[in-house]
Amino acid sequence: MNRRQFLTTVGGATAGAATLLHSHQVFAAESTTAFYAKGLIMVSFEDPKVLRLGMPKAPGHKATLSLVPHTGTQRLVNLRGASTFETAGAGGARPDYKVPEMIRLQEIYGDNIHSRVTECPTVISIPYAAIKSMAAVELSPTRYTFVRADNGQEVSTFRPRKVAETLRIELSSDAVMKLDAGKNSVALNTMKELHAEYAPEDPAAVAGIDAFTAHFPHYNAYLVRPADAQFDVLPRNLGPLPAVAPRIGNNFAPPFYPYFECFIVSL
Repeated sequence: MNRRQFLTTVGGATAGAATLLHSHQVFAAESTTAFYAKGLIMVSFEDPKVLRLGMPKAPGHKATLSLVPHTGTQRLVNLRGASTFETAGAGGARPDYKVPEMIRLQEIYGDNIHSRVTECPTVISIPYAAIKSMAAVELSPTRYTFVRADNGQEVSTFRPRKVAETLRIELSSDAVMKLDAGKNSVALNTMKELHAEYAPEDPAAVAGIDAFTAHFPHYNAYLVRPADAQFDVLPRNLGPLPAVAPRIGNNFAPPFYPYFECFIVSL
């Protein structure tokens, strides 16, 4: 092999290696980790930089995070206080997420409603730069509407529908979740998926009741309603309830029947 042939061969191999390396970098940059949120959770899009998931004070409820790694044993930890996600991704304008099954409190109280989500006992903050997509992946087994608590009249501005039970947020796998105010960290590139859930500690205690209607008032303490909307509302199940209980949304809780979930709200 002469010198020219040698340089051509090496150059081709180098280019191939560079292409392969670039492919791996692109794949790594586009890989995601699924984060599931389920239960009595307030989803706030109010901050221009971060999405906040607030879990209101609700006696008898417990916040947990299930960690499902790519390899090894899954773990269940308690959630408390402030948890945050950090990412190297550059921030931009807040995306306009379309999740039609989520209950938007603006549908009930108007666009001037705000939250005190940061006052919830447990808050998870996720920068929009880390979020690749968002969708409802499990819905209530029946349709819901809302009625005013003071006079029982249906809220005409809310569209009756099956509502979001579980939200799936695809996160960039280069993100890191900081738990317990930064004391512990979870690298998302080691995780297949994460499940945050805020639900009754004893599902048997709510068997046979509509937990969403019973527990919805726990949200009220964290709402700042406009002057012309100083009224409470309650969900009304448009049933009938199914004869067979809905399946539990993940594999971390035993099935108690019949067991109906609390559902997510957003603003």
